Order: sequence, then structure tokens, then C-alpha cells
Amino acid sequence: MRKSIFISGGASGIGAASMALFLERGWAVCVYDLKISEEFARQYGCYGEKLLLIEGDTRDAEGVRNAADTAAERFGGLGSVFACAGVHSSDTILDVSEEALRRMIDINIMGTYHTLQACLPHIIAGGGGSVVINASDQSLVGKPHSFAYGLTKGALGQICKGMALDLASKGVRVNAICPGTIRTPMVDAIFARCSAQGLGSEEELWAEEEALFPLGRVGRPEEVAKLVYFLAGEDSSFTTGSLYSIDGGLTAG
Repeated sequence: MRKSIFISGGASGIGAASMALFLERGWAVCVYDLKISEEFARQYGCYGEKLLLIEGDTRDAEGVRNAADTAAERFGGLGSVFACAGVHSSDTILDVSEEALRRMIDINIMGTYHTLQACLPHIIAGGGGSVVINASDQSLVGKPHSFAYGLTKGALGQICKGMALDLASKGVRVNAICPGTIRTPMVDAIFARCSAQGLGSEEELWAEEEALFPLGRVGRPEEVAKLVYFLAGEDSSFTTGSLYSIDGGLTAG
């Protein structure tokens, strides 16, 4: 298996933490993200040819395909893909607009579809490898005020299972991570918006969130990255079609 991976949404949060871990352990990494800052590029530029940074939108099928082709050419193939890019929203079926729902589907489902469809031919051509999908605890349980997000993350859980059955004979394993709340820039922004709406200070909101978890805290991107690394590599060689909770015990009850 080639130690090369394509990561969508790899310039922040869980994606960036995963990128850093793979690079640290000698993998070649292509990061595909909507925006890659100059600071980010400078910080990781020391990895040279081992790191390829490409800006683009996962909703753009041709753009993702071109990026995957470029990564495969640079690295001599792809051994794995981590479909991490996604967005969050808070809504119910009574108040979500059709436009907002379609945006969630286009990014969280179609973006993942485009990413996997672009990378899989390269993985299969190299003799097989691994797919990791960033799903959610909401692939396993329902939550209030999360109609659109929960719908898309539930779909990713089924995509994982169906793909695992379809691709096992081709030497490709497919698994999904199902994080609970992880302290990422995206979640920080959500709590900032809630605070601005008068729902409490950010500190109070974070304290309330952490109290929901049996372990008494939310997760860190670096903790999730270790699970991604395990599933992408050969240490998980007998694992496919599984949805892995990494949620501080939130869904155990």
C-alpha cells in the first residue's frame, strides 16, 4: 500500500490535524481545501515534495478530479483518501429553507461523492488501499435542531457501509469516523454565533457542552487524527464497513 493520502478539508480542524500526523509519520499528503492561507502554506512548506496544497471546492467535480490526478502523478499513486470536508447548520424541518438544505447536501454528500469518485480509481489502480469518511455522532443518533446536518451525516454512514461491500473485492477498505463535538475553528464559530444571539457567553456555552460528555470534555482534533491514521493504514487491515465513535462516550447511553 502506498503511503500517500488525499485529504479534503485538510487546511483546518480535524483535516489539518490529520495532515500533520500523516506528514510526521512519513506519508505524502495532498490537501484540497476551499481556502489555504499563506500562513498555513509557510508553516508546512518544510515538507517539500511530500505535501501538495490545492485550493478548490468539493462541489466542483472536475476540480476535485484534477486535484486527485495531480496528487497521484506527484506521489506515484494514491493509497488512501480522507473525505473530511463538510459544513454544519442548526435547523429543524419547520424552519430550514430548501436552499439551505440543498447547500448541506451539495457539500456534505455530493462533495464527499466527488472526492471519493476522483480518488478511488487511483487507489484501485495501485492495488487497493483505504477510504476514511468524516461522518458524525449523528450518523448514529439524532439530535435536536439538526435536521439538515443529521440528514447528511446519516447518509455518509450508509455510503460507508455500501461502499465497503462494493469495494472489498477490489482491495479497498472503507470506514467512517463518528466524532462528537471536537474543538475546531468551525465549532468555535458556531458557539460565537450562539453567544452573539444572546444565548450566553462562549465560556458558559462551552461548559454546558462539555457537561454532556461522560468524559467531561469535548475532543481535540489531534485525538481524532490518530483514529484517521489507524483506519487509513495497514494496522486496520481487517476493518471495513465500520462506523467508529470517537465521542467521549456521548452515544454510549
